[in-house]
Amino acid sequence: MRSVTNRTFLGLSDPIKVFMFILITDLFVGFHSAEGWEVILEGAARHFGLPESKFLINGFIATVPVMIDAVIKFWIFSYLTRYSPSASAIYERMNT
Repeated sequence: MRSVTNRTFLGLSDPIKVFMFILITDLFVGFHSAEGWEVILEGAARHFGLPESKFLINGFIATVPVMIDAVIKFWIFSYLTRYSPSASAIYERMNT
C-alpha cells in the first residue's frame, strides 16, 4: 500500500503536490478553520453524551491544529526534500 501511494504521489507534477499540501493543511489546520474545529468537537461531544466545555474546546483548537501543522511541515521537509526537491522548493516559495 505504501509503495503504491508513493508511486502515485511521486508521479504527480510538483505544482500539484504543493497544491495538495497547501489545500490539506489549510482545510484542517489553517487559521481560518477554528469554527470548523469547534463545530466538529461540539458535535462529537453531543454524540458521545459528554458535556460541552468551551474552555477545553478552545484549548484543543489552540494547541492540536498547531501541532498537526508542525508535524505536516516537518514531514514535508524531511520526506519531500529527499524524493522531490523541486516540490519542496515550490512549497517554500509559496508559503513565504
